[in-house]
Amino acid sequence: MAKPLLLLSTLLCVGLTGCIVKPNFESSYHSECNITQKRITLSVEEVAEFDARACNGKHDCKAAIVTQFVTAGLSLPVSAIISGSIALVGNSLYWLQEEKCEA
Repeated sequence: MAKPLLLLSTLLCVGLTGCIVKPNFESSYHSECNITQKRITLSVEEVAEFDARACNGKHDCKAAIVTQFVTAGLSLPVSAIISGSIALVGNSLYWLQEEKCEA
């Protein structure tokens, strides 16, 4: 049972190679309220791919591969949490600003 789980997690890491979630800031002018409406959206972007490294020995290659897998496996969820939090707080504040205008 452990081998299929290891294979699945390996494929997942390879599929998410170097991807991060990035916040994008957008704005538009609202003429009735005389304010700039802002909004934060999220996008997934690839920032790196696995390198073919020149290894001095078998142990060096294993360490490099494990490091790349761990980095690839953690970069997407960590950036999603951070960017999602930024978008949630930012969009909530922008929405409150718009509500004051419409009131």
